Amino acid sequence: MLKYRKKIWPYIAILLLIAVAVWSLYTKQNVKTPEIGNRNNKEVVKTPEEFGANGFDNIPDTQSLQKAIDNSSSIKLKDGATYIIDKPLISNHSITISTEKGAKKSAIILQKNNQSALIFNNKRINSTYVTENVSKKQSYVVVKSTNDMEPGDLFHLKSKKLWYWDNRSVLHKGELHKITKIEGNKVYLDRPAHDNYNIHEGETVKAATFKSHYLRLHNIIFKHPNPSNTVMVKVNYASDTKIDNVSILNSKETGIFLNKTYGTSISNVRVELGTTKEISTGYGIQDYGGTGTLITKSTFKKVRRGVDFSGDIPSRYGIVKNSRAYGSGKGTLALGNSGFGTHSTAEYITFEKNYIENFDQAFVARGNYITIKQNTLQGISSRFVFASYGDNLKLLNNVYKSKNGNQLESFILLRVSYLGSIIATENIAADQNGLFLKGNINQLSDIKLEANKMKSQ
Repeated sequence: MLKYRKKIWPYIAILLLIAVAVWSLYTKQNVKTPEIGNRNNKEVVKTPEEFGANGFDNIPDTQSLQKAIDNSSSIKLKDGATYIIDKPLISNHSITISTEKGAKKSAIILQKNNQSALIFNNKRINSTYVTENVSKKQSYVVVKSTNDMEPGDLFHLKSKKLWYWDNRSVLHKGELHKITKIEGNKVYLDRPAHDNYNIHEGETVKAATFKSHYLRLHNIIFKHPNPSNTVMVKVNYASDTKIDNVSILNSKETGIFLNKTYGTSISNVRVELGTTKEISTGYGIQDYGGTGTLITKSTFKKVRRGVDFSGDIPSRYGIVKNSRAYGSGKGTLALGNSGFGTHSTAEYITFEKNYIENFDQAFVARGNYITIKQNTLQGISSRFVFASYGDNLKLLNNVYKSKNGNQLESFILLRVSYLGSIIATENIAADQNGLFLKGNINQLSDIKLEANKMKSQ
């Protein structure tokens, strides 16, 4: 028996070696090469200097910066350098761009042409249609095809049916989610559906999917040499983007444009646009159809509106907190100028503990479930809030402080199109010469005014 075991053992060893070799070959053929910038990969760090940039001369560094973006997941810029570009930098994968650690001065990306400085453009991986009715608060939707979809992907729904208020013939029902699970043609959502979609009654709803790619910007200045009619930074279909300690200068239309982004976090950002009266946008930051954007500790100057929530589908769950917006005084910029505000396609938006100075109004409220609480308005303004379109507006514990003898014409101005409810409690206006609420209260579905204090009525 012992002799038999000794004879067979070499054959067993050879068979095991063959099995290991076959398995190794199989896995090599079936494992996809991960993309640069995927969050599960090891970080690939590059500098523009590796591709020929200088940062301390007057020669454009556009190609060097673009090559660094194309070949890395993280770019380190030199302390105090000014990188001149003459066309937009573009990324379609996860990327971090920051000034090197320990820098005393933020690196500058100077866009000399009348174009954007940076465009993050996440590519669509699937486009399909919803095939079954969707009820509000439903946990999933059924689609025609789930090809290439995975849990964690960004999932964008857009109906052909127009939005409820002030749709301008181009604003639609829709929503933005992350996929949590896929079973056959069922796509499960990170939170319940926001709306009803009646597919069997002829409503058409497109569904688009995007990989979970992000943009990270830290300790950088983006600027034009002079005020230009541009959008400085465009972010399209990104997940979990973080922007902190970033300045945007001289981009008169919009500083940062967030198009269908999910879970974006922005802090310690300074935006100074140089917006003039002919500009109808002038947004420091515009959240366009995004979900869960948080903006904190940021400052906005020479803007028509510090932050705006809107979109061709509703922007939802946005928060602006502990931030400051400075205008040029009432009547000096295009109509509708305000410290912060929403268009009609906005829901569940909160403005809290912000400071506003010198706009026609502190806030424009157009949307559903807009909460404005513990904010302070000071300076030359006409009203605290202008309400038009939507429902469920709350004004809680806000304060107006007079400056240079200015008086508010009213605390709330109602447009005839606002037919929803208003709750206003414990607001204080140090000086105003008109009514607390100006407009026809009979048009409202409900109203609650309680413990508001006015110096003059």
